[in-house]
This record gives sequence, C-alpha cells and structure tokens, in this order.
Amino acid sequence: MLLNRERAMELMERDGLDALIAVTPNNVLYLSDFDTDFLYDVPWVACAILPRDPDIPPCLVVTEIEAAVLVQRPTWMPDKRLYYFGVYGGVLKVHTFAEDTELKGEDLAIRRMVAELEEEPYAGINGAVCAMLSETGLDKGRLGFDDTRFAGLLGDTVEHAEVVDAGNLLIEIRMVKSPDEIAILKEAAVKNEAALRSALAAISDGATWNDVYTAYEVRVVEQGARPFATFNGAGPMSAGAGRPEREYVIRPGDQVCFDSMMKWRRYMGDAQRTAVLGEASPKLERYWKAYMAGIDEAYSNLRPGIQTGELRNRVIQAVRAAGLPSFELAFTHGIGLDHIEVPFIAGGNLGDFRIEENMVLNIDMELHEIGWGGMFFEESVRITANGSERLYDLERDLIRV
Repeated sequence: MLLNRERAMELMERDGLDALIAVTPNNVLYLSDFDTDFLYDVPWVACAILPRDPDIPPCLVVTEIEAAVLVQRPTWMPDKRLYYFGVYGGVLKVHTFAEDTELKGEDLAIRRMVAELEEEPYAGINGAVCAMLSETGLDKGRLGFDDTRFAGLLGDTVEHAEVVDAGNLLIEIRMVKSPDEIAILKEAAVKNEAALRSALAAISDGATWNDVYTAYEVRVVEQGARPFATFNGAGPMSAGAGRPEREYVIRPGDQVCFDSMMKWRRYMGDAQRTAVLGEASPKLERYWKAYMAGIDEAYSNLRPGIQTGELRNRVIQAVRAAGLPSFELAFTHGIGLDHIEVPFIAGGNLGDFRIEENMVLNIDMELHEIGWGGMFFEESVRITANGSERLYDLERDLIRV
C-alpha cells in the first residue's frame, strides 16, 4: 500500500476532517493504489474517498472504461464503484460480452463488475460519489478535497457538508513515506543512476550535449522507466536552467552539469552531478572545493528535527566560508509522486518544514554563473531515526572524465 494510513488518520484527526476526497491523479493513486494512464489523461476521471471513521469502507470510483484495469490492478479499497461516461446527453457503454462463450477468470470478473453498475447506472462520476457520501452520512461531514472545484460538481449532496481545501494536507501526509513508497523510490534511484552513468560515458571531446542528453534518456527508457526532464548543459551553457539549445560541442576543460529526472512506477528519480572533461580549470577546482564543504555540512546535519530553512542557511554559510561568496541556490525538498513535495509550494514559493523520519528528501545545490558555467549537486536520501540513508551510490565529488 502506498498510503501511509496511520499518518493520514493522525493528520485528519488533527484537522477535524471526516474524509479526504481526491480527484487529482497522484492523490487518487496514492490513496487507492489504482494506477492507469487514463487517470493522467482526463480531469476528475476517478475519485478516491478515505473516511476517518474505520466503520466506513474507503471507496474508489472509476469509469466503466477502466473495468479491465481495475481487475488486473485491484485497489485495496473495499468499496469499488463504476460509472458510465456521459456523452451527448446519454452514456458511453464500452463493454459488450460474447454470448456464445463461457466467461472465466478476468473476463468473468469484468462482467460481474459491469453487471453491478447496470443495477445502479451512474452517468458521470458525480452520481457515484454522491451516492457514497449520502449512504455513509459523510454528506453532512467536514470533507477535505484536493480540488475544491470538484465539490461544486456534487451539488446539493454537499449542501450541509463543510468543504475544506485539503491539497496541502495531502502533501503533508505524503511527505512521510510508507515502506512500499521507499522501496519504489530506491528502485527509481538505481535506474536513474544507471542512466546517469550512461550519460557520463557519452562525454568525449567532440561529443555534443545532445549526445549526452540522448544517452541519458535512452537508458531511462531501456529500463522501463519514463524520462521526466533532463537539464542542464556543458561549459558556459551549463549555467541557466534548462537551456533548450543542445547541439553544441563539449570541449576539454568544460564542466558538464546534469539535473536528471525520470519516473518509475509514477515515482520520481532525481539527481544532479557535475563532471569535467579532462583537466579542471583552477577556478572550477576552487569552486568545487567550496561546494564540498556545503555537501559535507548538509549530510552532517540531515536528521529528524531540523528545519529545512536552517539547513539551507548552514549549507550556504559553509560554501561561502570555503571560498565561494556568491553561492545562494540551496534548498531541500521532498520527492515522491511529485518532483517537489513541499508544503505551500503554490505560486512559486517553497515552504519551510521540519524534517521527520522516513521522509525522502533531495538536497539541491546549484550555481549558475552566466558567462562561466554551472555546478550542480543533488541526490535523494531517506531520513532515518538518527541521520540519513543515501539512495544513490554515485560519487559525491566532481566527476572527472
């Protein structure tokens, strides 16, 4: 189960919520374990409802189109409801069943699932959700929505409910990982590191940044994962986040900077490194020595209880004191189904938070010196009871090619 249910119940009780209602893709997946590409295609195509009362079964509502997926990838939620897609004033019925064949196994399970829907043929997701809320008494409760606009679709059913924006609460819940999430994030890190090593192997005199970029993304796909974003570049072009121009040649002495992100089972792999082709310049050596002071400072302080804002300040002070007074860009963020899992991120603001055990965090350090180039370092760690556990084996130092 992806859901950290104990933490969810604690925070729902803290905020006085009777249920969480999720319709955004990552939150539906997180609450229910139901994973399908269609979930990421059509808005509000599925809904996961997590009541606080243990006597009310958690509920997953999905379209009849997805019945076969639900059979092969069942949710842990005991209350499963289908609905028909509404279309042109009617409903879109996808499945028909062979009358001259005895259905068995998965096919029989799909038939039974659709037969239950035919007894109560909901048109649109709102009908199924409204029925669940009314049957359980949650229609009069304090309901936390990850998208409060969805509450408007429920009409009079939630007239006597208290609708609360729970988008940030769900991020807060998700920031402390369950064992299943930690296992997936470790797998993602292994695959991302393998792709990074392939990209490093592609660096040579005369190779282009696009050659290196492509080597990373090809290796990601070869492992069954999905590229998410591949930044940053080489030489002077390594400064400035994500420059789109990639057809330029890497020369000896150039630093090659990576901010490499991919997805494995919807979870992020995210790491940064800096390599140099041939001999590093005295400036790069001097800058990197200062960087290492910040990296060491970060890892010596990563433990439960410290605030991320305090950690940032310590890292910046360490780098500046070691000889790089212009250094500014350092921060820590959670990672999981989203690239950046941080409270209060909306509007381009990163919230400060207290580090807790079993968070999986990324330490992000970047330098963008326009006209000279960049330096990048980032990797994921799991917070333990007394410190941290690395998810990557890739060396932390400047990588010399």
